Amino acid sequence: MKRNPAVTLSLFVGAISLGLIVAGCGGSKPEPKADKEKPPQEPTKPAKVTTIEPAGYAKAIVGRVTYTGPEADAKVVFVPTKLEDKGDCPKEVPGEGWYVDDSKDKKGVRYAVVFVRAASGYRLPPLDKLERPTKDPEFIELHQPNCQFEPRVLLLPPDSKLRVWNDSDKGKNKPIDHDSNVSGLQAVRLKPGEHRDLDIQPNDREPRTVTCGIHSGFMKGYIWKFSHPYAAVSDQDGHYRIPHVIVPKEGKLELWVWHEKLGKSKKVQDLTLKPGEETTVDITLP
Repeated sequence: MKRNPAVTLSLFVGAISLGLIVAGCGGSKPEPKADKEKPPQEPTKPAKVTTIEPAGYAKAIVGRVTYTGPEADAKVVFVPTKLEDKGDCPKEVPGEGWYVDDSKDKKGVRYAVVFVRAASGYRLPPLDKLERPTKDPEFIELHQPNCQFEPRVLLLPPDSKLRVWNDSDKGKNKPIDHDSNVSGLQAVRLKPGEHRDLDIQPNDREPRTVTCGIHSGFMKGYIWKFSHPYAAVSDQDGHYRIPHVIVPKEGKLELWVWHEKLGKSKKVQDLTLKPGEETTVDITLP
């Protein structure tokens, strides 16, 4: 039987089309090309860090930390002490805040930690290589009157130990124990009138939080021990003073500030110090 040429052509084109569809959907994929072998990479060399040598010592870095944010946010948050048996706890205790109400003009920030840090690529000399005109006290005391830590932010000198007291009045009807827990250390249970001495290792990056296991909902404070003496806590008017600071022969120093309301440290500025002179750096937060 003879086929019409037009029909033959139609069948042929249809076969080609079907072949293309099948190849497009289920045809075998080409083998991926093998990656060329990468040459082994040399281990990254650690960045060089230079220890700062002193060209002398500045008299001090001084200044004032002030608050410039909204007035409504400046108030201290008072935390209720809701316990069935409060002992000698008040109805509420001061919590997180800028503590500007303690200052005369209601602007000075209390409990700000201002400290010196070596710039990137440099480090401060070891403690025993620094000139230090005064000796650190053997102990710095942390008290717990009225179910709160005093001071709220405690700066521990590098050669000092921490002495924790329970100031609960044993003469009252309901003297209370305190279960003080410094982050990274074992909790310390103290009876009224007792104290315990703790040797805390330095940490230049952040403070340790101290809480009370019994009154964890409303007792909180901070302890910071640096590996160097170049730090200070602002007073009730926001003033701070860091005495006898090393002046680099080579390298740079930076001034930083921390406050619990910031939640982390903040660089203030690069420092330019001169031997025997006092440098003033005022700081505004937040």
